[in-house]
Amino acid sequence: MTQDTKNSHNPLYPVNLDIAGKRCLVVGGGAVAARKIKALLLCGGMVQIISPEASSVINWLAESGEIEWLRRRYRQGDAKDAFLIFAATNDPAVQKQIADDAARYHVLINSAGEPELSDFHVPAKIRRKDFVIAVSTGGGSPALAMLLKAQLAKEYGEEYGILVDLMAKIRRQVVTRNSVAEENKSLFRSILELPVLDCIKQSDWIELRRLLSRVLPTEIDAGLLVEELLRDMDIQLHNR
Repeated sequence: MTQDTKNSHNPLYPVNLDIAGKRCLVVGGGAVAARKIKALLLCGGMVQIISPEASSVINWLAESGEIEWLRRRYRQGDAKDAFLIFAATNDPAVQKQIADDAARYHVLINSAGEPELSDFHVPAKIRRKDFVIAVSTGGGSPALAMLLKAQLAKEYGEEYGILVDLMAKIRRQVVTRNSVAEENKSLFRSILELPVLDCIKQSDWIELRRLLSRVLPTEIDAGLLVEELLRDMDIQLHNR
């Protein structure tokens, strides 16, 4: 990507990336780098860090074998074969060198604090298992993004992650029935119109099972669905 393209005011394309097993390069060893590393590890990235020194958190991750740490300064060519690069040094010249290398090797880069050098920005986000809400200002106002994140975190609790798990289990069984797509959409809407979220918030699994039994096809056992959900949560359903 050319510098002119990066500096244009085209809207950013939002996307969720599968980074599992892919080389993610982080250059820098401070608090910003540590935050990037932890987020990458959470998503299964193979993290390599380049920095002469690093924080205690990064030291611990390297000693435990969770990341690879090259204890030196960045060198030209280090960006080659990376899937993503996060430049998080406090040296503008090094940041520019990394960005130039990323362009040379066609690797997407996020340059901390320098949106003009970045191909992408990491949004503020709340994560409830597979339920994720992201807020981005395109690098224009990280403070606003964090403010909105805090507000959303109060509204969307852990129950939303459980709801996504439940709907995913139902969807897997429904789509194997070779039913009509429009019928499936109608079924999913019917489930979400029920107070299933309230049941999850109140841990009322008996009522959740009863509600699902009302709308699910007869060949799908609502009781087994709920029990599978609770097994994943290490909760035992009594009074079946």
